[in-house]
Amino acid sequence: MIQASSFKIIFFGGFKGFSEIYLDALKSADFEIVTRAEDADLGVIAYFGKIIPKAVLELPKNGFLNAHPSLLPRWRGPSPVQSAILAGDKTTGVTIHIATEKPDAGPILVQKEIVIEPDDTCLNLTGKLALEGATLLIPTIEKWLSGEIAPKEQDDSRATYTKLLTKKDGEIDWSKPADHIEKMVRAYDPWPGAYTKMKNGRILKIKKAEIISGILKPLIVQPEGKKEMSWEAFLRGHKDAIEITSRLR
Repeated sequence: MIQASSFKIIFFGGFKGFSEIYLDALKSADFEIVTRAEDADLGVIAYFGKIIPKAVLELPKNGFLNAHPSLLPRWRGPSPVQSAILAGDKTTGVTIHIATEKPDAGPILVQKEIVIEPDDTCLNLTGKLALEGATLLIPTIEKWLSGEIAPKEQDDSRATYTKLLTKKDGEIDWSKPADHIEKMVRAYDPWPGAYTKMKNGRILKIKKAEIISGILKPLIVQPEGKKEMSWEAFLRGHKDAIEITSRLR
């Protein structure tokens, strides 16, 4: 077993609140965190959101490991959690793999599968995955640095890809089935949010919804510029919602 305090790690993270879970795990394991890649024995990436040049990836003596919130090669790219929910996947997971110049395509060291619950949103599912990933990270690093783990190449023929989301992705297309829109509500929480436009041109975000007899029923909504409220409270105060309610029946 390696002596963690004798190994230097550079950490690249970006998704506030979730990348810190990985960083805290590294610190708790007593790894020394450094700020220059050339000084590191190993690099770790979690929710960084940017492509790291090959020249940088090659600086640490043992390369970089990336913690990706999907079961690679499914859902490579920047929005794997949203894509899994929107696709109706029953499971997802965390993959810790060797980072390469091609994003999310490097050899796999370890994976952990978790069930996607019917009420999971992107926000809470990302939290679950970060906790699972951080738990996997330390023993995986120890085995990798000790030469006790054999990387497994990904099957590129099975790869699926995600895109960088924009605000427009959250706009509801009412020609889509109700179950698709309900998945949008969960997949796009907290950003870009699933939203529609009211008759007055203002945005209405649907924060929580359910399907009843094949019909979408909003539970919590947020009118533009206002706080979240129940659907019933919204209807009481917004006569301009007639067009919205007709879409939901």
